[in-house]
Amino acid sequence: MPQRKKIFVVDDDPNVGLLVSAVLKKYDYSVTPLSSGEQVLELMRTLRPDLILLDLRMPGMDGYTLCRRIRDNRATADIPIIILSGVSEVDARINTIELGADDFITKPFDMRELRARVNRIIKRKTSDTALAPLTGLPGGPLIEEEAQKRLAAGEDFSFAYVDIDNFKAYNDVYGYAKGDEVIKKLAAVVQDKIRELSDPQRCFLGHIGGDDFVLISPQEEGEILAGGITAEFDRQIPYFYTPEHRLQGYISTTDRKNRQRRFPIMSISIALIAPHATRHYAKLVEKAAEIKRYLKDLPGRKGSAFHKDRRE
Repeated sequence: MPQRKKIFVVDDDPNVGLLVSAVLKKYDYSVTPLSSGEQVLELMRTLRPDLILLDLRMPGMDGYTLCRRIRDNRATADIPIIILSGVSEVDARINTIELGADDFITKPFDMRELRARVNRIIKRKTSDTALAPLTGLPGGPLIEEEAQKRLAAGEDFSFAYVDIDNFKAYNDVYGYAKGDEVIKKLAAVVQDKIRELSDPQRCFLGHIGGDDFVLISPQEEGEILAGGITAEFDRQIPYFYTPEHRLQGYISTTDRKNRQRRFPIMSISIALIAPHATRHYAKLVEKAAEIKRYLKDLPGRKGSAFHKDRRE
């Protein structure tokens, strides 16, 4: 089960904390009422909230100061903050926005509106942090969510795990900046083939991290897409090497055991799974890993390849 999102309600009026807690707990949030800025800073040493609901007027450290302290600390700077305040003046709104607050709700407030704004900000924050920074594609959590949603619906689909072969050797020789260009090129190749060979509305492309991607597509199009992607990658990837390396067909560098080896021009391995009886995301990944190992160990293999699991 996913972990409940944690919310701090910071207000010196205990009734506000009790009311907000009672409502948000019904929607599976974990709510911690606090009455001062000092309590918040102390608790955040050991517990990081997913969102803070903050009153402006409190004795001791007021909401303005606390908001500034949270934003000035690198460890807490990205925590969303919603201001709950009886101060409705425009200056107060402007000041809190300039300090980095994400939203401002004037007391008295409607609990339905508060819940809607909390949901919106947490969902946006989750989506932002779940994107792979290099490609801007959905990352691991969103990939699992998409696959699990289709599995739960009993949908027939193709699950393709895409991995670059000999990528580490390329990074060692050409550097990480060039390696990043290869990763972005693979993402572009897959996106182009989705537009060319399928319906983008029915496909989902995610970037797990590094040189690993997942493509979810209609089941009947899995092998067509894999064939198009492997062929196009093999056509374009030689141009990421120097003419000398292209001509000889390999680069030389040390392997993980510090032995000097020749590494062929990069290729990709695509493991294809059609779920059928499989109804768990972890099982999909496990099967994909088996096929990926099989592809990488194929004797005499040249260029990119894909293989579909037909055991079911």
